[in-house]
Amino acid sequence: MSLFMTGTDTGVGKTIASAAVLRQHAPLVPGLRYWKPVQTGDDDDRATVEELSGLPADRFLPNTYHFPEPLSPHRAAELADGQVELDPLLADFERYSADGPLLIEGAGGLLVPLTRQLTWVDFLQRTKLPVLLATRTALGTINHSLLTAQALKAAGIPAVGYLFCGADNPDNLRTITEFSDLPALARFEYADGQGLPDDLDIDPAGLLRRVWPASR
Repeated sequence: MSLFMTGTDTGVGKTIASAAVLRQHAPLVPGLRYWKPVQTGDDDDRATVEELSGLPADRFLPNTYHFPEPLSPHRAAELADGQVELDPLLADFERYSADGPLLIEGAGGLLVPLTRQLTWVDFLQRTKLPVLLATRTALGTINHSLLTAQALKAAGIPAVGYLFCGADNPDNLRTITEFSDLPALARFEYADGQGLPDDLDIDPAGLLRRVWPASR
């Protein structure tokens, strides 16, 4: 089964969380690969995840869409005289997932528009993918984290749990997990230019084994 990584806001650590999940689980899950369907701006999240995870290049799939402006996909596409379309995204998903499970990183948060009519919710409802939620630990995270979990629940999309990026803030983590009834799969800190912590353990309780049974 494939998984979808979304963020509760911009810059919460979604790409870093993707790298951490892959570094731990990809060596144990046959065929697990990374795919970012939509990329905007000069960032190359695929290259970042490849570098931080230490996995070979054949574990990383090309973007379906890449637009130069660092904006929401709908607006970045408009400024490039293009448009994100759901059918090509679904076709690539079917093609790539036929060869093994995927960790799919969305662009922005759950309700970031892909077009003037579509958000990632539409993609997730069609693919029926479970979701990992990347979020920060700092002030403001409670509202963003709970709203994202609530939106997933309202849309009938299953959530696996939270990956927290930032300094330890035990009460924020406790509040978010208790109100949402979703577990904290990991908390880690990351600074630009540094690698992931050597002792990082994503999902010590083993919840991801329900999704990836081969991961031990």
